[in-house]
Amino acid sequence: MAEIAIGAAVGEGFSLIRRRPGVVVTWGLAQVLVTAAAMLLFAPFFLHTFGDALRQARGGGAPQTPPDLQNIVRMQSMSYLVNLVSLFANSIIYCAVFRAVLHPEQGRFGYLRVGAPELFLFVLIIGGYIALMVGAVVAAIPIVIVAVILAGVHAVPAAVILGIVAGIAAFVVMAYLILRVSLVGPMMVDDGKFHLTEAWALTRGKVASLLAVGLVLLVVLIAVEMIIALVLIALGFGVVGSLAGGLRNLPVFFQQPTQVLLPKLAPLLAVAAVAWVPVAGALLAIMGAPWARAYRDLRPKGDISETFV
Repeated sequence: MAEIAIGAAVGEGFSLIRRRPGVVVTWGLAQVLVTAAAMLLFAPFFLHTFGDALRQARGGGAPQTPPDLQNIVRMQSMSYLVNLVSLFANSIIYCAVFRAVLHPEQGRFGYLRVGAPELFLFVLIIGGYIALMVGAVVAAIPIVIVAVILAGVHAVPAAVILGIVAGIAAFVVMAYLILRVSLVGPMMVDDGKFHLTEAWALTRGKVASLLAVGLVLLVVLIAVEMIIALVLIALGFGVVGSLAGGLRNLPVFFQQPTQVLLPKLAPLLAVAAVAWVPVAGALLAIMGAPWARAYRDLRPKGDISETFV
């Protein structure tokens, strides 16, 4: 019986970075461009909000201008569309990562495609998210009712324990379901067909190995994010403080009109975006390639659909 080589799966992303550094940078560039477009779209709104918060913190009073509720609602509505576009872009990029592992010979355009696998993955992510949310609400209703009854009869400790146990159980079930379908993306990229029940069947008895891969990747992600956060905080405050003439001048600096502030911040944002490109590409490879490698270890011979009939 085929087994997942956990160490090789975790290291597949690093191996991919070593083999195809240019392609990895292309993935990072694609993600940064999508993120930059979204940031530019919302920049005026967030700069105004941030400046207002700084004025309030400095003066200890209410904001000088009342919040524009209509603008907030418009930005919120637009954010849904932006999130969908970003999700589809990430689906394309992750499919490219899977393709680089499963079909290294298909390297044109950095393995980036817009086809059936990308659309299938996009739809599955949205459908999976909705299903998890609906399932969580349905499962929570009887638990909340029981907890309220326990609290009503002054059995508060029992209600708290019930809530904790239910939360842990919900997390375990969600993790199990995600792991059981975690190879669906690589499977669809492999042959361009829709696979869901096949992915569920393929991961039968492999949840422990997939969990080990996921936990190691989580540790790597946390470590990388901590390092990046420290670097960004140190450099960000230092550079912006220099532009403002000192950290004490930050409130005044961000009170400037958007049309004055953006040109001053543009060079800093451009440098940060360029520096982030290889980092973003490397993270995509590190987080995506292991699942394609795990699928490659388990990949059945012949037609996938026929194998699980």
